[in-house]
Amino acid sequence: MTNPVTCPHCGSDEFWAVRGHALKCSACRVERVAIPARPVEGFALTRRGWLSAIDCLLRDGTGTAMARELEMTERTAYKVIAALQRAMCEDAPTRLAGTCEADATYVGGEWANKRVHIRAKGTKRGRGTSKQCVFGIVQRGGPVIVWAVPGERREVVEPLIAATVERGARMRTDECGAYGRLAELGYGHETVNHHAGEYARGDVHTQTLDGYWGLLKNFLSAKGGVQPRNLMRFVGEHSWRYNNSGLSRKEQALKLYELMAKK
Repeated sequence: MTNPVTCPHCGSDEFWAVRGHALKCSACRVERVAIPARPVEGFALTRRGWLSAIDCLLRDGTGTAMARELEMTERTAYKVIAALQRAMCEDAPTRLAGTCEADATYVGGEWANKRVHIRAKGTKRGRGTSKQCVFGIVQRGGPVIVWAVPGERREVVEPLIAATVERGARMRTDECGAYGRLAELGYGHETVNHHAGEYARGDVHTQTLDGYWGLLKNFLSAKGGVQPRNLMRFVGEHSWRYNNSGLSRKEQALKLYELMAKK
């Protein structure tokens, strides 16, 4: 069998599994070569296996593709993907500064693609829709942080901004009343009036975050539908990709492996 370790005696990477959970080198026949460590509890993947799985995910590989490439069951592949997405969600930044934009959007798939009994209930666009509200803050030239929230209301967004954005930062939002007290909280707050057709006034705009929402919706759309209970795992994955877009795919894979190995 092929194994990701090499024999310390001859350098061969071909082994047989033998008694006592050991390996036997197929070249020099030396036994008791240590079986590779399993870096993540609950998974039989070795370091090489995890790096291969991570590379598949970063290439937008599906669970079926991962199962085929790593010779595992699809059920195991989807468990691996879920574990990687949770690690991505946990690696979100905690503090933002400088000039930041805050806004909310609604995600949950195309209305025409929903099941008949869901469409029969009716909905509307924007605030009040039956889709999931997602609130985000992006630091210009920096990372983004995203939450699933019950709605774009003052009692929801104010605590998130206060806990995430340093006092004195310049906040840019739309005209929504949820942001009406940001100046009182110590932020340099300016708004643009989207309802009046105003989308930018000098450096006052939310176009960075609007652009991110477009990328997120395209990412979710490419998945062919995401169940509501799994939605934030995919949102967290996309946010992690955005925040680490300055790294090469190899660097991203190594970083994500380190996150998994610490668990």
